[in-house]
Amino acid sequence: MTTCVCARILAHACTTTHADDGDGDDDDDDNDGSGERRQSSRYAQSSSRAAARASPSSSSSPRQNGFTKPPPRARARAADDDEFIDGYGDASARYDAQAREDARRRGRGDTVRYDRKAMRKELGKGPTLAESLVGEIVYGANAVREALRQNRRTSFALYVQDGDGGAGADAEVLRLAQELKIEVKYASKHDLNMLCDNKPHQGVVLDAEALDVPLLDDLPRWDGQGLPPVWLALDEIVDPQNLGAMLRSAHFLGVDGVICCAKNSAPFNATTSKASAGAMEAQVVHQTGVMHRFLAKARDEGWDVIGASAEARAEDVRDFVRVSQPTLLVMGNEGAGLRTNVRRACNRLVKIPAAQRKAPGVDSLNVSVAAGILVHHFLSSRRADSSLL
Repeated sequence: MTTCVCARILAHACTTTHADDGDGDDDDDDNDGSGERRQSSRYAQSSSRAAARASPSSSSSPRQNGFTKPPPRARARAADDDEFIDGYGDASARYDAQAREDARRRGRGDTVRYDRKAMRKELGKGPTLAESLVGEIVYGANAVREALRQNRRTSFALYVQDGDGGAGADAEVLRLAQELKIEVKYASKHDLNMLCDNKPHQGVVLDAEALDVPLLDDLPRWDGQGLPPVWLALDEIVDPQNLGAMLRSAHFLGVDGVICCAKNSAPFNATTSKASAGAMEAQVVHQTGVMHRFLAKARDEGWDVIGASAEARAEDVRDFVRVSQPTLLVMGNEGAGLRTNVRRACNRLVKIPAAQRKAPGVDSLNVSVAAGILVHHFLSSRRADSSLL
C-alpha cells in the first residue's frame, strides 16, 4: 500500500513539473515555476527513496543472492584476502562457515543456538563436571561430611579440589568416601567453581541423588510417657537460606520433627543443605500436600497448634508458661506470614514482643530468627515443666 501511495505522489509531482514548463509568459512566473520545479523534484526524489525502502524486494536482509553476509569480525579477518569481495557471493567457504558459527553463538537467525557440548565433542574434548553429574550436587565441608555420615542418599562421586588448602583435604571426608566405596576425583578450583556456580564449596563437592522428603498424613500419637513432642511446621517458606537456617536451629535445639508444604516451598537442594550446615542431612523432614487440613487434623487429635504471628490479638510468648501436651509450632511465609486457612487451623497465636526503642522500619524479625527463639522457649518450658513432676 505504501508503494502505491508513493507512486501516485511521484506521478502527481511529474505532472505538475510538466505543466509548469509550458507556462513561461513573464520572468516572475518563470522564477516561481522554477522554484516549484525544484521543490517538486526534491519531493519526487524523496518519495522515490521512500518507495524503495517500502518495497519488500529492496528491504535489507542478512542474506543476499543466497549468501550469508559475514559479521564484522569475519570481514575484518578477510580484509586482505583477494577472494573476499564486499562480504558477499565470492567469499571463501571458511568465511561463510565462520559467519554461520558466529550466528550460532549469538543465537540469531534461523540457525540453531551454539551447542557447547556438541562443539567439545567435535573437538575431541571430554564433558565438563556439570555434564558428567549423575545426580545433584552437595557442596560445603559440613554438608558433604554430614551427607556421608548419614548415608541417606546414594552417592556417585566425590570431587575434591587438588592442590593446597580448603576442606578438600579433610581426612574424615576421604575416609567416609572410602568406607562407602565412593569414587574420589580431583578437580581444579575453577572447575569446582563452575560446578557450584561460584558458590563457597570449600574444596569439596558430592555427586549424589536427591534427598527423599516423605509425605506425612498423621502425626505420631503421644502415649503420655516422657516429654511431650514439639514439632515445627513451615508454611510456604520460599527462601532456601531461611529454610536451611530453620532446619539448623530445629536440629540443634532438638525438635521432634519438621513438616513443610509440598508445594510453594524452597527445595531441599544444595543451597539449603549448605545453609543448614549439614542439618538437612540429619534432620528427618516430612511434607504435606495441604497444610491447613494437616493442622486441623492434628488439632482434632489433641495437638496444641500454635501459630507465630505479629497480630495484636496474639499473646506474648513470655506469658506462655509451659508445654504440657504435644505442640506444633507453625511459622508462616517470609512476606505474607500465616495464610488465612492456616491461621484458622491454629488453636492460638503467639508473638515475640519488640523493644520499646526501635527504628520504625524494623517491625519484625527474620523468620528463621523468630523460629529459633520460639522453639527454644517451647523446649525450655517443656523441660522445666517435666522437672516439677
